[in-house]
Amino acid sequence: MKRIDTQKGFTLVELAIVMTIIGLLIGGILKGQELMENARVTATISQVKSYEAAVTTFRDSYAAIPGDMVAANERVPGCTVDACQHTSTNGGGNGIVGIDNWAADWAPQVTTALDGGTIGEAGETQMFWTHLLLADLISGITNAPLRAGGQLAWGESHPAAKIGGGYVVGFADGSPTIGSPADLGPSGLVVMITQSITVAPGETAGLQPMTPARAAQIDRRIDDGNPITGYVQSYGVTDSCAVDEDEPRYLESVTTKDCGLVMRIQG
Repeated sequence: MKRIDTQKGFTLVELAIVMTIIGLLIGGILKGQELMENARVTATISQVKSYEAAVTTFRDSYAAIPGDMVAANERVPGCTVDACQHTSTNGGGNGIVGIDNWAADWAPQVTTALDGGTIGEAGETQMFWTHLLLADLISGITNAPLRAGGQLAWGESHPAAKIGGGYVVGFADGSPTIGSPADLGPSGLVVMITQSITVAPGETAGLQPMTPARAAQIDRRIDDGNPITGYVQSYGVTDSCAVDEDEPRYLESVTTKDCGLVMRIQG
């Protein structure tokens, strides 16, 4: 008896339909990822603007810069322990948060733990965030630096950045940032988006807070889009984040996280 094979393969039309569905699914996933990244960029910009506004409000209310404020224990609610206090004899009230050579000495500013005594210049960069928190001007952190055994961590002592990593603060003296093609960096009170609180920003490829495209997107939306001018400037992997050969520009085709940003929030 002759056997009849009833198995059939896909027709060209069926294959075309399947491939179309797969293409739509992939396109939807990629579009969704892009929307999520754009949302993170928008949220990061909102964070930076909120810190700028918080510092302005703090200065208007207390006639002092958070972190650099003398006798904060007598004026800021909840700022009662020794680690929250500051005196003019240990760097308070000089208008600088931390020390004035941030490009060379950033790591000591943020790694020095408070030892229970009155804060000095090294502790100002931690207390900057705590003073703003206690004055009810920011959220997203705790009063960890004021507690025994309090951790230096994103979301504890320092706010986490929506784009990745988190924020550290200091006084920029105009020196160029790490891995930047610029001859001059920003000056004044700045925040920096970085991957680590306790390790100084370096130039390791793939280990920075964001890709050059995201750094450029943030720069364009709140400044001039130029990585070496304005109050938003780049740092990161040399010749992989940004260049200044024929013209200053972010290398937006680089897909690894090779970029970070330094942003002036007060002149």
